[in-house]
Amino acid sequence: MARAIRLRVPASSANLGPGFDVLALALDLQLWVSGREAAQTEIRWLGEGAREVPLDGTNLIVRAAEEPFRGWARPLEGLELTVGSKIPIGRGLGSSAAAIAAGVLLGARLRGLRLTTQRALELGFPLEGHGDNLAAALHGGFCVAVPDQGGVRVHRLTWPAAWRCVILVPDAVSPTEQARRLVPEQPARADAIFNMARVAEWVIACSRRDGRLLASAMQDRLHQPGRRQAYPYLDDVIAAALAAGALGAALSGAGGSVLAVVDRKAVSVGRAMAEAARQHKTGARILRMGAAPRGAG
Repeated sequence: MARAIRLRVPASSANLGPGFDVLALALDLQLWVSGREAAQTEIRWLGEGAREVPLDGTNLIVRAAEEPFRGWARPLEGLELTVGSKIPIGRGLGSSAAAIAAGVLLGARLRGLRLTTQRALELGFPLEGHGDNLAAALHGGFCVAVPDQGGVRVHRLTWPAAWRCVILVPDAVSPTEQARRLVPEQPARADAIFNMARVAEWVIACSRRDGRLLASAMQDRLHQPGRRQAYPYLDDVIAAALAAGALGAALSGAGGSVLAVVDRKAVSVGRAMAEAARQHKTGARILRMGAAPRGAG
């Protein structure tokens, strides 16, 4: 029997307020994959998503291990996978990017191919459709994904060790496609300027380790206003997090999770966020974690 390849990939939170499809933070919440080539595809899935993901050739890990390699590398007969995940599915925490990163790296290693992180990003990009979560999943840390000629270049910012994340995760799967349609194709000039200034504040806040800037740096006028229709609790959860002592807060990715950055009072902030969601009759759980400094591997 062939030796199994083992990988670990972090979750991620994209946008972080103003950085729509550009900013993403890798989170200390993991997807584990053990896989080998086999005569047919068999998947054993444990943990988050066990009742939600397909367990056949349409599984995103399987697709990412095969589709990007067509036409230039040998096909795989099938995959025998054991997957364990702590990443909630369909809640804006990068579950698809983690699966794609795992599949691309697994597919390469099973074929004896050595990929740079940039090459893995290029191979996975068509499946994901945007580069922010995938950049964080592969590189780890706090990433800036720069669109470039149909692909993505990645820069990493230093995430202060004292900053941690408190995340409200709704019980219901988020309407991701609906949420993306709620983002205007052509934002107003004033809103674009507003967001560009706050992305710059993010860079300054990280470089100076100045959490006082985050309440402003995590504001957004491009995607969150429209997405309030899908997540009516959003503004109140953000306000509750700030009132309880969070440095800043924003919708995580396309939602419906809400991420707050804290340097203290993580328990109080989480309780306040959960209570604000309950006022909207939204069931949710609270996760607390740091950033993941390392990407997939």
